[in-house]
Amino acid sequence: MKQIEMVELVRQHHEHLGEKEIRKLLDRAFADFAAKTEIIESTFLTSTVANQRYYSLPDELIKITSVWFNDTLIPQLIGKPPIDDDTSETG
Repeated sequence: MKQIEMVELVRQHHEHLGEKEIRKLLDRAFADFAAKTEIIESTFLTSTVANQRYYSLPDELIKITSVWFNDTLIPQLIGKPPIDDDTSETG
């Protein structure tokens, strides 16, 4: 179903809504569906900096499935690291 068809279908039941508002609601519903079903998968790349442990992540990021460094899969750590180090904690 094309977006214009979805707009017309919504308008049949909600005559008071404008096309722009309907399109925004459809976009929000699609984003919610994509997040819940994890249907969209993409790659996020960042450069690393020596002596930096924490990095900012984009707001669009929903879930991290794996982390790779120098072609090596990094094991998942649940919770806090077992020991602290003296690197600065930024971010």
